[in-house]
Amino acid sequence: MAKVVRARARGQGPGVTLGGASVTARGFDHVEVPSGDGDKPKKRLSKGQFEALPLQERIGLLVQGTLRFYRGDQEVAASEAMRAAY
Repeated sequence: MAKVVRARARGQGPGVTLGGASVTARGFDHVEVPSGDGDKPKKRLSKGQFEALPLQERIGLLVQGTLRFYRGDQEVAASEAMRAAY
C-alpha cells in the first residue's frame, strides 16, 4: 500500500497544532463566488450557505471553476475542499 493511502487509512494527513494537540484541518469554512460582472464584488458564503444552495446550482458553480474556497484566510483547492467536506 502506498504511503499516502496508509496515512489516510490511519486518519493522518494535513493538520495543525492547537495548544499542543494536533487537529486535522479539513474542508473549507467559506467560499467566494464571483458576481459574473467584473465591477461587482465577490459574494462570500459560509459553508452552510453554500451547502444550502440547490445541488444543481452548486455543481454549476463548481464546473465553471471560478469558486474560491477558504479555510480561515488560506485558499484551499476546490478538489481538496470537496474531498474533505463530503
